[in-house]
Parts: sequence; C-alpha cells; structure tokens
Amino acid sequence: MKIFKRIALFCAVILIVSCDNNQSLQEYYVDNQGDKEFVAVDVPTSLFANTETLSANQKKTLETVKKINILAIPKKEENQTKIDAEKTKITNILKDEKYQLLMKYGGGKSKMAVYFTGTDEAVDEIIVYGEDEKKGMGIARVLGDNMNPSDILQLVRSLQKGDIDMDGLEGISKMFASDKL
Repeated sequence: MKIFKRIALFCAVILIVSCDNNQSLQEYYVDNQGDKEFVAVDVPTSLFANTETLSANQKKTLETVKKINILAIPKKEENQTKIDAEKTKITNILKDEKYQLLMKYGGGKSKMAVYFTGTDEAVDEIIVYGEDEKKGMGIARVLGDNMNPSDILQLVRSLQKGDIDMDGLEGISKMFASDKL
C-alpha cells in the first residue's frame, strides 16, 4: 500500500511540474469569446479583399493569410476595472518568448504593439494589441501559414493606396464606435 501511495504522489508531482500554467493567446480568445463585455469577430480575408485589383504577388500573399480574429472591450464608464484586468492578462501572455515584438507605437493615452510568432522568413501569426483610454482595448490575430513579413508589409502598403477594399470591414468598425454596446 505504501508503494502505491509513493507512486501516486510521484505521478502527481510530475503532473504538477509538467503543467504549463501560462495561458496562451488562443486560450485567452476561447475563454473570452462568450463574455458579454467583449466584442469577438472572426474575419475571413475574402471579406475585405478586392482581388481584381491585386497583383499576382499580392494575391499570393493574401492566400497565406487564413483569417483575422478580433477581440476587444469597448470603453464604458462601468467597465474600467475589467479593461485594466484584461490588459494585465494580455501583457502577461505576450511576455512569452514565442511572441516576438516587431514594433511599438504611441504613448500616453493610446498605445499599439505588433508581435509575431514563427520565424523572420515564415510568420504564422501576427498580433496587433492596442489600448486607448477613450475607446477601450483590443487584440487582433492575423493567422496564416508561412506569411512573409516583407510581403505582408507590401500588402499593407496596398491597403494604404486603396488597392484593397475595406468596405467589408465597415460594419466591424461601427461596432467598436457604437455607444450601444
């Protein structure tokens, strides 16, 4: 009987030591999608791409992007405590070494940071995390396979020139601006 207790205790210790208590970004999304404080949106790339105006290289780049997940908490007077708690959770998740900081922007009342996972040549996920004292906070994940950072940058430049049709995302942006949330 003592040997059984020792084996059980040993297995329990191994199980506790091997468990990773750090929440992943995917787990964070899953845990909060049903929370009424959050706005959660999954956006397929086909929703915003006017592929007729894209070059062959831009189309190829867009094909490496599977979808975009957005999770945000619009600012309301009564939810500041929730926003502060969620900002802390996301900051802790993004401290994991698998999330590599690409750039930070802003300061004071508005901040944004861009992270990626994968390698410099083959990015699997781009994470855009932003917070604003007046608007709230949000995180977007651009999910794909072997996305090339320089090609994604070129695609973003096309967006700025108007080559990509953003009308499909207009409804999403209205959700974040709405006072009715």
